[in-house]
Amino acid sequence: MGNIAFIGSGRMAAAMVAGLLRSNAYEPHQIACIGGAGTSSLLLSQETGIRLASSAADVLMDADAVIVACKPQQFAGLDREYGIKSSGKLVISVLAGVRLEKLTAFFPQARAVVRTVPNTPGAIGKGITVWSSATALSAKDGDVLSALLDGLGESLELPEEQLDAVTAISGSGPGFFFEFLAAYEAAARHLGLPPQVVRQLVRETFKGSLALVESTGEKPESLRDQVTSPNGTTRAGLDALDKANLRDAIAAALIAARDRSRELSR
Repeated sequence: MGNIAFIGSGRMAAAMVAGLLRSNAYEPHQIACIGGAGTSSLLLSQETGIRLASSAADVLMDADAVIVACKPQQFAGLDREYGIKSSGKLVISVLAGVRLEKLTAFFPQARAVVRTVPNTPGAIGKGITVWSSATALSAKDGDVLSALLDGLGESLELPEEQLDAVTAISGSGPGFFFEFLAAYEAAARHLGLPPQVVRQLVRETFKGSLALVESTGEKPESLRDQVTSPNGTTRAGLDALDKANLRDAIAAALIAARDRSRELSR
């Protein structure tokens, strides 16, 4: 595979670079990056050995594939030179809310344009990325995309019209999970246990419960019922969650995130 260029050098770019190097899909000399006015691009270059570029022409000079990983709000002001110099290249975007229509307008001569929705667990290779392409990908471009996404974890192709829902579920999902974890630990501390004990109990319980779901293949509701005795402690807690409309709150969070993704995409 040819060289690869990153426009942007933030956390997602760093996660992708780490994945590419960890899997030996690319060598450091095959990867270049360029960032904004901050120091993230310099740090990424120093930590990984990839080349730090100084301009659009420089970063794209030898690249066969281009990863657009700047902040979504920076895309509107991106130098048009990036679009011009990407002629004939594979362009892969990780920009939340930026649709294929806008991407192909900015990179009109790219040989293929792909939109992806990754999530933050990709930083440790445990994420899931959903992607959609403006056109059918060649075998070569499919290999490049796979090399990039495999370093982040699992991947899945879906039609673009489903990506707003994906953004809510898996893109924003880690944020919702971390909020639930923080709330659960805070409530557990109020029961009187030391913070270090709460941390261990809560996190091991969550990890073990997810592992049980995956290993048994049973529905969450079935496993829930197995631990719930009539008039028991779990039943009392579940009744309290029902009274607080937990499921309605979760549904409202996902709908709000999806609708905001739609707004940002316009």
